[in-house]
Amino acid sequence: MFKTYLEGAANAMGKTSTQLVEDAVTDIADQIYIDPPMLEISAEFLKGRPLSLRAALTAAFVPGEPILTKLRTAYIADVALSQRDIVIAKTIFNSPRHFSGKKRLFSASEGIIDKDYIPHLPALDLDKISRRMPSLEAYAAFKEKNPKLKMNYDAFLEITADE
Repeated sequence: MFKTYLEGAANAMGKTSTQLVEDAVTDIADQIYIDPPMLEISAEFLKGRPLSLRAALTAAFVPGEPILTKLRTAYIADVALSQRDIVIAKTIFNSPRHFSGKKRLFSASEGIIDKDYIPHLPALDLDKISRRMPSLEAYAAFKEKNPKLKMNYDAFLEITADE
């Protein structure tokens, strides 16, 4: 029955089914707010308004950079990520020995993060992260299956001989 509703509504509005779904999802993303937004988010970016999920995801998006986009999303709107992706992002942020580099998550010129916080953001090597993604995904899956076991990424690498 859903397909009938979708086609009927799309036809009634003079849109394709895809356009109708895209509009609905966009409207929903505008109604979800990041609560509370981080202090690091620039007041100029917020313009006195609450931070919507749509605005956060738009700000986090970097064309052609899916890893960077996910990490930026983790930083400003982790509610938009799966638990596994949050574990991966936190592992990257908390493992500078493995992932540090020169690429900041955000730049001052973007105006998303307050310029005073930019120097404190993680500086990452996206190539290292990309190469280590299989072990990061395995670590996140391991943590998901063993929630009571406290093990950091370094220890996981040691027991899996993936150092």
